[in-house]
Amino acid sequence: MQQALIFTDLDGTLLDDRYDLPGAADALDRVHEMGALVVPISSKTHAEMLLLRQCQRVKTPFVFENGAGIDWGESQQWLPDALNLPSGVELQGLAYAELCGQLADLREELAINFTGFNELSAEKVSELTKLSVVGATLAKQRMASEPLVWLDEGAPAVALQQALARCGLMLQKGGRFYTATSTRQKNDAVAEIIYSLRSRSCCPKRLIVCGDGPNDLSMLALADIAMVFSHLEPNQSAQTPDQVRMRERLLDAADAPRVVEISGAGHEVWLTAVASELGA
Repeated sequence: MQQALIFTDLDGTLLDDRYDLPGAADALDRVHEMGALVVPISSKTHAEMLLLRQCQRVKTPFVFENGAGIDWGESQQWLPDALNLPSGVELQGLAYAELCGQLADLREELAINFTGFNELSAEKVSELTKLSVVGATLAKQRMASEPLVWLDEGAPAVALQQALARCGLMLQKGGRFYTATSTRQKNDAVAEIIYSLRSRSCCPKRLIVCGDGPNDLSMLALADIAMVFSHLEPNQSAQTPDQVRMRERLLDAADAPRVVEISGAGHEVWLTAVASELGA
């Protein structure tokens, strides 16, 4: 049995601005060899997450769109001694078309200025996200959540958040965008995976969670060891006041027996940090 179960965010944690998927996949495989099961968990779409899995030697499950979906994979290579593990894609929450329709209605009702990914071309999404056009096309292939751009800070965001809550939905703040989704968060997917493994008596004893942003708070709080990553943007010499406040908020809210702060991001930094904890 694997000795640790690790959930890791991608952008700003396992991945940095190089977006080195082969390097990230190799880091995941190396940690698997050390005796840990690693489950990537991200706001990225299923199509985007598949690119990472295709680079892995050991095809692990992954969580996409901030917890709305779990792809368990089609084989048990990642945990070969377990019996009757789930397989395939599991999706929860409001269907994407219905979600976009609900957002359009609320935008008109509240007179708030925002635009969803479904209304943008792949070229425009590429410009906003710094992804390639191909990558932006994958980012638009959504199933249960919608990133919003040009949403004013402050009162309009609060008003939309409250309106979505009345509809049984929620607004989450990620690294670059607000995202509208069901009330299912990353921690819900984490809890479901843990339950599935425990019910089959194959859940590792230690739980490590790696993250860097507001939408990671809920899962960081579940960990035995919460690893909080902080990093600088290219050409940035020091953290901005907002980044400092976010780091402090993450460290305060990561309600785990052990909280570890990691300076940097990317697969090399991630691998070094995780390997150190596994060897402790």
